[in-house]
Amino acid sequence: MGKHLVFVGGGHAHLTALVNIGEYIRQGHRVTVGGPSPYHYYSGMGPGMLSGIYRPQEVRFHTQKLVAERGGEFREDRVVRIDPKNKTLSLQSGQELPYDVASFNTGSEVPRDLLSGEEPENLFPVKPVVHLLKARRAIRSALKDRKLRFAVVGGGAAGVEVTANLWRLVRDSGGKGEITLIAGRKLLGGAPERVGKIARDSLAERGVEIIEGNRAGRIQKESISLADGKILPYDFAFMAMGIQPLPLFRQSGIPTGEDGGLLVNSHLQSVSYPEIFGGGDCIAFAGRPLAKVGVYAVRQNPVLRHNLLAALEEEAPKPFHPGRRYFLILNLGDGRGLLSWGSWVCAGRPAFFLKNHIDRRLMRS
Repeated sequence: MGKHLVFVGGGHAHLTALVNIGEYIRQGHRVTVGGPSPYHYYSGMGPGMLSGIYRPQEVRFHTQKLVAERGGEFREDRVVRIDPKNKTLSLQSGQELPYDVASFNTGSEVPRDLLSGEEPENLFPVKPVVHLLKARRAIRSALKDRKLRFAVVGGGAAGVEVTANLWRLVRDSGGKGEITLIAGRKLLGGAPERVGKIARDSLAERGVEIIEGNRAGRIQKESISLADGKILPYDFAFMAMGIQPLPLFRQSGIPTGEDGGLLVNSHLQSVSYPEIFGGGDCIAFAGRPLAKVGVYAVRQNPVLRHNLLAALEEEAPKPFHPGRRYFLILNLGDGRGLLSWGSWVCAGRPAFFLKNHIDRRLMRS
């Protein structure tokens, strides 16, 4: 008798399995995919969507259409709680969804700890990526009227890419703006020194003010209080601080890592509930913390595709091997990219050409 496989989220780690839904259905199983939107936006191209390098249609794929064409069912809904003992998902709509095997790729969010009160309309967390599309539309409209002040909170890769592409958005819109990047202790502090220097010089050359050795304290509607007491006013701001998984697993009483991600073993299974799987930013890999970068989700694709079918068919799963190294390419917003591979660093147009090629190939697939 067939079983019910439920995918929660249509992110990068689920892509290969979703494209091959027919494999599960041909074995007699039922497949349901749930997500808060019919579309999934690819985070690697999000900053380019902010600046206008990419159109929204180029940055997203139609999860609902993909699932329906392959014989699965798509539910536009959000999972708010997991009952692992009864194998049931509680949905935001009030309905319940039973499962035999479930896989989670629910991504991550920017912590709201620094917010003072409700999230204002002129403040945009960089996750989910659709926020960057909303920001682009709001900023282009406001630039017609006056010079604007922008603030980006976060000195990691996301903060650098958003800042660089924000500069391009202002330039290409024919407007005027002052951009400040609050980088925390150090811009790209976890990267090789040369990577930080290239990014710092690139942004400074374009008039971006970079604040290092200082952190954002409280974020209010039109101003940010810094740790040293300085007040930074803004018209639009972006939150690009360290991301974290949604609180879903912790609130459901399922074992998690320190950051609240679903704690999984080498087979990408929950350490306590073997019928629950996960990939991407929402998991904590037991024994080895993984950086929140898309390359791991891509590497998890074939493993999840195999192991979900193995769980349904009661066959042996395959282990996931993260690999030790990966290269990172940043979109600097001016036609150049910044590529790092271990201690090797390259910046220029060829680096962006490579990133653009890889990203577009992924979306075509």
